[in-house]
Amino acid sequence: MTAPTTPAPDRALLSARGLVRRYSTPAGTRTVLDGVDLDVRGGESVALLGRSGAGKSTLLRVLLALEAPDAGAVSARGEDGGALRRVEPRWRTGALRWYRRAVQHVPQDSAASLDPRLSALQAVEQPLVRLGLHRAGSAEARERAAECLESVGVDAALHGHRPRQLSGGQAQRVAIARALAPRPALVLADEPVSGLDAPLRAQVLDALSRVRRTTALVVVSHDLAAVAALCDRTAVLHDGRLVEDRPTHDVLTDPRHEAVAELVDALPRLPLAPTGGLPLPA
Repeated sequence: MTAPTTPAPDRALLSARGLVRRYSTPAGTRTVLDGVDLDVRGGESVALLGRSGAGKSTLLRVLLALEAPDAGAVSARGEDGGALRRVEPRWRTGALRWYRRAVQHVPQDSAASLDPRLSALQAVEQPLVRLGLHRAGSAEARERAAECLESVGVDAALHGHRPRQLSGGQAQRVAIARALAPRPALVLADEPVSGLDAPLRAQVLDALSRVRRTTALVVVSHDLAAVAALCDRTAVLHDGRLVEDRPTHDVLTDPRHEAVAELVDALPRLPLAPTGGLPLPA
């Protein structure tokens, strides 16, 4: 299979404009997203930061076409890197296959997202079959799955293991490999190191660092240390609005919005790394 054309770094892979999302509650209508604009370009690693309730999870679901916005639109480039194409959530089978190939997701609870009946290798093969890229059980699918597992540090000895036989960090890396399998232009990772202890956290951060060498990356997180380690740019949501969208170093060292300053102040004081990022705690 021919790999998709990689868009130029200055061209948006994904573009969200004027996103509004409202929910009905017993207390009335709640606006969770309020006019959000966000672009992600080829080669970028972008953090989506904010406190609980800021709208991060809702924005992620809209970007993944799992929910339709009440106003605004999401557009993306397909595998050929051509013109931006509007993304419209539909339940009809195959309607968004082009988008699922271009944009993949690493869920927060990766172990729970893995089918307990499938081995690590089979789990990574799964999207290749579902998206019509390879036949089930074909040599090409197995080779691609093995390549992706090895690219995120999952040794061949673990390829036959099922989720219950994997550690949390190993399961998370299998989920990352699964997202990489269709050769997406963009990977969206939801709280990828949440709840992991220090050694497993380091493994997952290493795997995501490998991802960003070849694929644009958006990391949804409230973890500033992970954001500093992974992301060149940080966008911050507060009460459903995007209040900052600047280089990560600038956001973390000179926050302009009060909510961002509060998040930064909650981080232990650590010296800046030579690259401008904040090193992870030991």
